[in-house]
Order: sequence, then structure tokens, then C-alpha cells
Amino acid sequence: MVIFRCLLRGHCCKKYWIPVTHLDLLRIELYTSIKIYPKMLNLYEVSLYEDLSYPHVVFGGEKYFLALNSKEDGSCLFLSPNGRCSIHPYKPLVCRFYPFVYSEKEDNIEIELNDNAIGECPGIILNGRPIPEDVKKSLSILARARILELKMWDDVAMQWNASSYSKKNFDDVGSIFIDFIMKFAREDMKKLREMKLWIP
Repeated sequence: MVIFRCLLRGHCCKKYWIPVTHLDLLRIELYTSIKIYPKMLNLYEVSLYEDLSYPHVVFGGEKYFLALNSKEDGSCLFLSPNGRCSIHPYKPLVCRFYPFVYSEKEDNIEIELNDNAIGECPGIILNGRPIPEDVKKSLSILARARILELKMWDDVAMQWNASSYSKKNFDDVGSIFIDFIMKFAREDMKKLREMKLWIP
């Protein structure tokens, strides 16, 4: 079906917005020494993406998906002028999955090529064969970690949404929000390390 090798050209970094979790942000801060601050983040209104099933955070009484900010041209904040990701080894898990998608089927994880990536991602070669088993295996491990991290992110987001700060606008409480989620991120990282599921 497919052979894939990321060519580091940044096509996907220019086309899509990047939803992040507290643990995605912690990885960036821990392994790149880049301090997370409010202007690095963007909020996407949940009402505009009704088909997207993803944890949301509340600011000013409105529901939002948390994402990395974009540059003026719409590309990811971390896309370098040479078209490469400046945080490639520690990029968010959603980025590490592209151009594949996963789905949960009972106790199994199914890995497939993202149909939207065909013809767009230059690293995809369709050869009529199934996705190689070693690729499926590594993506399944990543998917299991991602599923657990999303549950953890949902728990953190719900705690934020229940706080009095959620009634305020992000511009007023952005730094408080980052401190809040990063505290939980450090706790969740410890749990994942104990479970041997932490992905640097």
C-alpha cells in the first residue's frame, strides 16, 4: 500500500493547524529548552470543527481546541525558513503520526494511510503493498501512548474548565493557564514513565 519516509520539506506544517496537549508542550520545554509562553499558543473554536473529537479548554465561557500558533503565512510556529521542523525529534505526537491515522478496534489499533495525505505528502510512495509490519508496530506503540495522553489531557482540561479562570479570556490568564497545565504535565510524565509509556 505505502512506503513513507519524511523528506523534511514541511508541506504538512504549512497546511494544518497543530492541536497540542499539555504533554506535547512539556516535551518541547524539556528537550529543546524553549520556554512555553502564551503567544506560542492559539485557540480554535470548537463550534467551527464539530467533527473533531478532541479535548477542549474553556476561556471566557467559550470552548476551544488548544494548538500551536502559526506564522503570518499560516505555517507552524516551529517551521524553519529552510522548510524543516526546528523541533523535529520532539514535535507533538499528532505530527509524528502524519501521514498515517489510527483507530481503536476493541483491543487492537489499526493503522492506515490518511487519505488526505495522498498526493500532498511528497514522502509517500504508493506501491500496492501493505504498510510494513515494523512501521505498523512502531505506530501502534505511538498510538497507545497518544490515546492515554489524550485521556490525561482531557482530565486536565476538565479541571481547568471547572476553575474560575475559565470564565476569563486567554489574553488575561494565558500565563496562569500554562503554569496550570504544565504542573499536571510533569505529574503525568512521571506516571507514564512508571508505566514505561513516556515518549520523549
